[in-house]
Amino acid sequence: MIKYTPFFINYDIAQSIPTNCNSILFINQGTTTAIVENITIAPSQSFSIDGNEMEYMEATIQINFSGAGNNNLIVVKKVF
Repeated sequence: MIKYTPFFINYDIAQSIPTNCNSILFINQGTTTAIVENITIAPSQSFSIDGNEMEYMEATIQINFSGAGNNNLIVVKKVF
């Protein structure tokens, strides 16, 4: 059995974030549109990148926000 740790991180400003994980989930809990690279995530929507067994993603992803309102992007990383 392989153990992993989920990390939950909130972002409210545009920035580059490291992945360093097996899978990553982006949940837009704000009222503005979140943009992950070129993927638009409307409020209350999500987007995920899942890895296969024994895979590790080592990248930097740019997140941005557009529109007036509350920025709140929750990022969940699955780290072995």
